[in-house]
Amino acid sequence: MSPTDRTVSPIHDQVKTPVLPEAPALSGVNNGVCLPEDKHLNKAKEILHIIESYSVNFQESKTAWEGFEVFLPLVRQKVSNSQPVRMILPAFPMKSPNRKDKVLGRLPDFGEELALLHLNGLCDNIRDIYEPGAELLIQSDGLVYNDILGVSDADVWDYGESLRHMASEKHLAHLRFVRLWDLLQHPGPDDESLARDLYLSHAPCLRRELIYRYEPENLNVDQAIRNEEDTCLTYRGYLKFLTRDLAYHPNMIEASKKGAEKLIAQTARQMIGRGKAFAAAIKCRFPDCVRLSIHESVGKGKLSISLVPQPKGSGIAPTPWHSAVAVCLDGTYLTVFPEEVKDTHDLVYKAGRPYFYREKADMFRWPFPVKIEHQYPCGVIITPTDTDHIHPPPSIREIPMQKVRTLSNHFSPVVLRGFSHTLDESMYVEKAHELGKVLPWSFGITQKVKDSGRTDKMGNNVTSNEAMPMHFDGIFKFEDREHPVTGEVKRVQIPPGYQYFTCPATAPRGTGFTLFASSRLFFRYLPEPFSVDRLEKTRWAMDNNGFWNAKLGDLPLVVRHPVDNSPCLRWHQPWDETKTKFSTCIVTIENDTQEIVELINQLVYDRRACLYFTWEVGDLLVSDNTAMLHTRTSYKTNCDRELWRIHVD
Repeated sequence: MSPTDRTVSPIHDQVKTPVLPEAPALSGVNNGVCLPEDKHLNKAKEILHIIESYSVNFQESKTAWEGFEVFLPLVRQKVSNSQPVRMILPAFPMKSPNRKDKVLGRLPDFGEELALLHLNGLCDNIRDIYEPGAELLIQSDGLVYNDILGVSDADVWDYGESLRHMASEKHLAHLRFVRLWDLLQHPGPDDESLARDLYLSHAPCLRRELIYRYEPENLNVDQAIRNEEDTCLTYRGYLKFLTRDLAYHPNMIEASKKGAEKLIAQTARQMIGRGKAFAAAIKCRFPDCVRLSIHESVGKGKLSISLVPQPKGSGIAPTPWHSAVAVCLDGTYLTVFPEEVKDTHDLVYKAGRPYFYREKADMFRWPFPVKIEHQYPCGVIITPTDTDHIHPPPSIREIPMQKVRTLSNHFSPVVLRGFSHTLDESMYVEKAHELGKVLPWSFGITQKVKDSGRTDKMGNNVTSNEAMPMHFDGIFKFEDREHPVTGEVKRVQIPPGYQYFTCPATAPRGTGFTLFASSRLFFRYLPEPFSVDRLEKTRWAMDNNGFWNAKLGDLPLVVRHPVDNSPCLRWHQPWDETKTKFSTCIVTIENDTQEIVELINQLVYDRRACLYFTWEVGDLLVSDNTAMLHTRTSYKTNCDRELWRIHVD
């Protein structure tokens, strides 16, 4: 059983909240005596800052998270024990009962897929700076509320099982799913084949036990709504989504306007009461977890996050079980209600089920059947459909390369998988000419990128098995151009517009990733006080030795895309001798703070802005070299990994 399939093991002993150590003095001074720097405290802060960056309030207004100091001792204790940091999110109950005009069905769809990838990416970001990593517990609240909303226990089970299969299929190893019986410390069945029947037969008992054991004594819901800001915010959220959830409930259909409002308010109050019991059980059962929430809050005891990242300024978006996903032509994902997009978007199916909406455009209409799968956080994979042993996959000769080029301007990288003749070099080159103007190297059109085995300083790190710095292709390519009016001749950087790859051989799984960092997403998550306007005025310089021996200065940090005028990051990551035996690179900011260097180096690897791509033999790939940066992770020496690359304008 994979890590994502298993539930949290039940604990039979009474769980007691541990006494957490007080946080050390943040200044490093105690009674006037200087103390050694607390490396555990500093690492805990670094981890919490990553978690904080996922907060909607932090992203929108740089508002400090009030719960930071609350959870700091807890995270510091994990760090001091070299244990994974644990987070818990009560969420993913079941799809809304309104399956006519609010959601696409009763099972998870692209919204849940994006949400799980987003949460797993948070854990990956923590693992990048803290080796023990992190795990995120998803505590389903389906059985807590489903009977109130008229959703069957069977629907709750099927929804949860589909989530587990989705996480396993996507290799989301940092996520753990928790059922209500785990929360109440009851053992699940030894035989997994009996789990569904056991779940359905015990669901009503589990609900009653939750309320009996954990509902606060003398709870006055109305008073809690009036006096507790978090409770009031949650109640208002309930009122908002229940209006649509219960739109087709028999009692709502027959009720007057006032009667409907009363029914919604009563349901919301009942959910508040259940929620109080649920929150108390989580606090008792998982006292060592940083608490996340999908609801608006003041942030003292939890962190409010959006599960499907939205454009900046959107606030907390509807959750996947209260909406559908719409894919926009600029590559963004929106959570919407179907009626908002049904005329402008196509409904896309997966495995025979409605999965998401996609804005209509000619680039998605191909001359033969294909499946276009959108990736997180960016990119698409296109595979031919309707193929079998009688109907072979189409040749790359049939691929409409101008559509691929257009797709790459919006959804880079574009991966073409499952086509035939991808390793026919003459056909591969022929398709490059259809993509655009081919830019030859000094040695020919195609560069074959593989480990040459060379290890001396003057070797080329591109043809090695080392990790590479984040960069764009053509950074050293210049041309003298004369100004049409003044006649002044100036050296101008002329990098290629597109990269075009095919993959004859891969590295062992888990190594040799190619990473693609999206400029659009980089600027989406760029924190204050930095902005596009500020970075557009910034100039930088780089000093390289070895194979790439060059000194470049007055380089623009941001350029505008020739197709849509969007801001695009131009960058080469600093790379010193601790990272390579080949060419090193020193980078300096010429007219602004050097803090920009570290800011960029962190954000271009952030899972919210960077796709970690795993190659398969025969993949073709086209990437917009203006909109995207890229790099490679290291791989085993003497490995057969090989890519062919052509530059195109």
